Amino acid sequence: MPVSRWQRWWLDAWPHRLHIRRFVPRFLRACPDPFRGEVLEVGSGSGWTSRRILETFPQVELTATDVDPGMSYAFERLQGKYGQRLKWRQADLLKLPFDRSSFDIVIGIHVLDSVDDVNGAVRQLLRVLRPGGIVGLSGEGATWLILEKTLNDEGCEIVCSRGGVHYYLWARKPYV
Repeated sequence: MPVSRWQRWWLDAWPHRLHIRRFVPRFLRACPDPFRGEVLEVGSGSGWTSRRILETFPQVELTATDVDPGMSYAFERLQGKYGQRLKWRQADLLKLPFDRSSFDIVIGIHVLDSVDDVNGAVRQLLRVLRPGGIVGLSGEGATWLILEKTLNDEGCEIVCSRGGVHYYLWARKPYV
């Protein structure tokens, strides 16, 4: 489902960019493992979080996805700066077009709050995550309680969790 004009405006607005500059580094620092390897970012929007990741972690190869095909415009510009370290794919979170065990780290920042099937989304994220890999999720509201339960039910170890109005958590996928 494409985002509305207002949502697209918000993704490029300076208050959103300021929030990204403050929140994303704090979220990424909470990651219990070194942030490197092949990373999947779901719900990448217009790419502000992707920029922060690529600027901060030169050892990362990032694949960014968003359900809205209109977001590709931002990534075409970023491709010139980051080259092969950045790939973009239009993708539905509930039907990710990647093979099993494709990524070392999977992150979703403020994306699961707008998904109807949170459990299905988490299962998709875990499907594309390598055994022993880390999944990092953040958002607003009580979704984090559902996430913790779902991740525990899938055999994941919750490594870091902080609830409240703004939540984030990091979990490790079990080794087979």
